[in-house]
Amino acid sequence: MNAIALHVLKTACKFAVTAAAAAVIFLSPMAPAYGELVDRVAVVVNDDIILKSDVDKRLREIQITLDQQGYSPDQQRRILAEQRLVLVTRMIDDTLTDQQVKRFNIQIDDQEVDQTIARIREVNRMSEEELRRQLDMAGTSYSDYRQQIKDRMLRGRLLNWEVKSKIVVTDADVAAYYNANSVTYASATKYDLRHILLRVKSTDDPARKEQVKRQMEAIYDRLENGEAFDKMAELYSNAATASQGGRLGVFSDKSLTSQVLEAVSGLKEKQFTEILPTEQGYQVFYVDKILRSGGKSLEEAKPEIQEKLYAERVDREFKAWLEKLRERSHIEIME
Repeated sequence: MNAIALHVLKTACKFAVTAAAAAVIFLSPMAPAYGELVDRVAVVVNDDIILKSDVDKRLREIQITLDQQGYSPDQQRRILAEQRLVLVTRMIDDTLTDQQVKRFNIQIDDQEVDQTIARIREVNRMSEEELRRQLDMAGTSYSDYRQQIKDRMLRGRLLNWEVKSKIVVTDADVAAYYNANSVTYASATKYDLRHILLRVKSTDDPARKEQVKRQMEAIYDRLENGEAFDKMAELYSNAATASQGGRLGVFSDKSLTSQVLEAVSGLKEKQFTEILPTEQGYQVFYVDKILRSGGKSLEEAKPEIQEKLYAERVDREFKAWLEKLRERSHIEIME
């Protein structure tokens, strides 16, 4: 979108629009003496203009919100400077869209606007008095808010007409997405683990490392002969979990290191891994419980995938539609 600020499209109506705008703003019969500046054009968008006062008004609304959220004056100035071009770009896009609304003569009556505002209040559990109070705190009049809602509804209908009605998500699209994201829809596996750790530092000499390894092998032999894992952990583990019988807790398969996951994934409950050399030292992991949950079949996941793909395509197609609209429009940023 920032390309708008760098690119000026020249059209035959440029001088007529700019001159007319200047006449309205600077030379009205009620203008102060000596042609005093009361406002100026910020952007020309085809036959319409965006005034600097309109931009400043929107920035003031943002500033009020920032002030209520506790931002310092310096922080507010920095954020507003960053947001100015973003805001101007959005106002240009809104103006272009509104021009298409007029072109197609899309209409929404007052009753529809009132019903939409009533639904907004209902969802937010807010009376009309509370809504007006919140708007007043944000520096927005009720009439301006009502117009904003109406404009959004009109743009929504235009979006349905120009973009949404042309988008189709097929069963093949859904199946392709499901297969490409099978991990997301697979059942989740969690392991309730215990461990025994005999610490070895990377700086230890080979003799020390070999000694600790033999100690772990002796413990491992006793485990294979049926000794209780939790009792062996209490007796021999160097980890802080020793007093709890080596209990680590429940871990999803995605949260385990590849080394540990590979070691436990083929085990059943009440089985333990081989001796694993890890960064902390030599370890043996014990699977107390295996918990499986979730997972969705293609049919179960279908509505969710359809909604996701549809939303992505609407966003992509709307941006493409808007970009084409910009390319064939006269847009000039004056400031």
